[in-house]
Amino acid sequence: MVFKFRLDKVLMMRQEAVDKARLVVVDAAIALTKAQKALDENIREIKQRNEDLIKNNYNMAQDHLRVIKAMHIQQKKLKDNVKSAEFRLEKAKKDLLDAQMKLEALQKLKEKRAEEYYIEENLLEQKETDERVSLKFATDMLHNAQELEEN
Repeated sequence: MVFKFRLDKVLMMRQEAVDKARLVVVDAAIALTKAQKALDENIREIKQRNEDLIKNNYNMAQDHLRVIKAMHIQQKKLKDNVKSAEFRLEKAKKDLLDAQMKLEALQKLKEKRAEEYYIEENLLEQKETDERVSLKFATDMLHNAQELEEN
């Protein structure tokens, strides 16, 4: 007889949860990469604008300062975005780890139950074999006794 695990549906749901958690981790990692690239681009642009101002002997310094101030405000928002993306990535990784641990626990339970099932099946089979052998022995003994009485 084949082992049937009663919690197979739960096991499938946990596997799906692990798969979804992996996708969330990938999405969070992509979002973090994009946020870091935007921040790096902002930093590079500020640096480039400062170098341009120096090359142009500080012409239009007021305009430059206004633009740089706006870019620093943008940079603060970009840094917040990076921190937020890092937090989401860490949370997604933790959720993935939790989902994997739950899945592994249920898989181990399934393995343990299957092992117990097969041990029990083997014991029942052994018992049936023993009963057949005992019955055959008793039948043979009875048959031998009848033959001895006839002789």
